[in-house]
Amino acid sequence: MAKRIHQPVDIDRLFSRGSLAQIKQNTEQRDKFSKSTQHILHQYHLDSCQLTHLENSKAVISAPNAAWMTRLRQLKSQLISDLRKVYPGLISLEIKVNPNLASIKPEPTVKITKSRQISTQSAQNIRDSAKHLPDELKERLERIAALCGEKK
Repeated sequence: MAKRIHQPVDIDRLFSRGSLAQIKQNTEQRDKFSKSTQHILHQYHLDSCQLTHLENSKAVISAPNAAWMTRLRQLKSQLISDLRKVYPGLISLEIKVNPNLASIKPEPTVKITKSRQISTQSAQNIRDSAKHLPDELKERLERIAALCGEKK
């Protein structure tokens, strides 16, 4: 019986040395930078734009149309200074139009709506006040008092 020449190698061992270690490090760095970039773009309300390329100290941000591109150009110096806090080696920022981004919708923000309710004491005070008023106004105030959840 012949013994195996090539034994299986643990994946952590593969990523700890050689070119795969460099690829892993670059991937982790780009992922971190991409998340930070999205956070920075969100601060400037540029959710439709995204980081598309990072290489040799040059970042490329894509915009869905020319209007967004103009907005990015206006904020370019501020964006570069914010991005340099995350990636100190950044030298330049290029802005390009990518129409495919127009079909990608940003995640909607969840709005919290509060139900309108008044206290039972306030409702009773409104009803007491309505007794001395004309019928039309009395009817409207009683509808307001009904908002507290009590039926008359």
